[in-house]
Amino acid sequence: MGDASRFVAKSDSLRVLQSMRRIAQRVEQHSKHLNAAYDITSPQLIALLAVAQLGPSTLKSIGLAIHLSPSTVVGIVDRLEEKKLVARTRDAQDRRNVFVALTADGQLLADDAPSAMPPGFVSALNALPENDRSALVAMLERFAGLLEV
Repeated sequence: MGDASRFVAKSDSLRVLQSMRRIAQRVEQHSKHLNAAYDITSPQLIALLAVAQLGPSTLKSIGLAIHLSPSTVVGIVDRLEEKKLVARTRDAQDRRNVFVALTADGQLLADDAPSAMPPGFVSALNALPENDRSALVAMLERFAGLLEV
């Protein structure tokens, strides 16, 4: 690889990292806002919405749905349980299996949940032409896959 192509690759890598950092900062700011306004963080809200969508679920299935390790999901579910938004129950047939389900309060929050994304993002995304929106989603999914290699 020539010097010019190495420079371009480094420049592109730096731009990607800078963009990722900007995204992470904005998501973190929004999570703090959610916590202050609704007493729930973005990861907690995403897990709550996953349980609302999946129905009673194991920690492993929640983790798969939201792309977090089971050990991380345990901490999130612990906090949701402390807030009485979810409850754990053991499977009657196999006591080793524990299911997480929404409580009545959790269902109310899920039904009227604030956006897990920063304000204006959903409307800005919806304002994009369908082709651009589809391309953006596809590229982000591809990018996430590249990070998993």
